[in-house]
Amino acid sequence: MVAKCVAVLLILACCAKLAQAQTVGPSPQAFQVEWQARAGHMKPGIEGYVYNPSNYRVGSVRLKIEVLDNTGRVIREQFAWVYGVIDAGGRAYFLLQPLGREETCRIAVESFDLLSRQSP
Repeated sequence: MVAKCVAVLLILACCAKLAQAQTVGPSPQAFQVEWQARAGHMKPGIEGYVYNPSNYRVGSVRLKIEVLDNTGRVIREQFAWVYGVIDAGGRAYFLLQPLGREETCRIAVESFDLLSRQSP
């Protein structure tokens, strides 16, 4: 009976370690996105930065852009890439097409590739 209890506890401990290993790294919600419309003297568009507050170097960052009408309703979604790698604690620049009149948007990180852990 004791041997069975020990075996069950070992299996549970292994399962807990496997579950913990699968959650390594930041979630897409951990990233911060800052954006603004480009100034009038430049080509129109939206420019901004993605901030990586984690201890991980990431790449292939994909943005989800929800375009909203003047009532706040989502009228379309589009996706864009942030080129390059974002080091731990770093940021990366992005540039998007301009929005239509009376439109605004919500921009969030949709996905990314975890490249390596970096020292703080």
